[in-house]
Amino acid sequence: MSTRATAAVERALDSRQRDASAEVERILAATITVMQRAAPDEARVNDIIAEAGSSKKAFYKYFSSKDELMLAVLERGVTIIVSYLEHQMAKAAHPVEQIACWIEGALAQVADPHLMAMSRAVHDQLSASVRGAPADDIMTPMRDLLITPVMALGGPDPQRDTTAVFQITSATMRRYVGSADQPEADDIAHLVQFCLRGLGVSR
Repeated sequence: MSTRATAAVERALDSRQRDASAEVERILAATITVMQRAAPDEARVNDIIAEAGSSKKAFYKYFSSKDELMLAVLERGVTIIVSYLEHQMAKAAHPVEQIACWIEGALAQVADPHLMAMSRAVHDQLSASVRGAPADDIMTPMRDLLITPVMALGGPDPQRDTTAVFQITSATMRRYVGSADQPEADDIAHLVQFCLRGLGVSR
């Protein structure tokens, strides 16, 4: 194929990719809108498609099921949280403060009423089959932010230490998402001190 022909094909593919990305973004945005409107009832795929101005054919081209869509919404949420945590941790110079910022930032997601409502909506609409490992895997980038500061503390098993802090914090987040409560400042401070003591340091 000639160089010009190759370039023409690449332009066409780029255009289709941009169109597909834009349509997926519309579906994800529509999902959030419909979930907020329907809560506490279940958001229906037909309503999401209508809100997005899409079609069932297009929807199932990108998502094999509603669960996959909800995982995509969760993944987008985690990406936003990771960006927020990176920003907060960058303000702290010492590993202890970075770890504290991570825990405080993670729990801030369930202390904010709007974010809590969205987290509950997504959680409630995930089927039991994907609430475990698939959802947990999506949160791995959050865990990975802890590795460097935990390693900097010089403990004998930083990987397990990282996993312990992540699991304790994420379990606490899930507990609040699954209840009508929100963490108070004292609750967050207690968890921070508990985790730091477990790492053999103090703030």
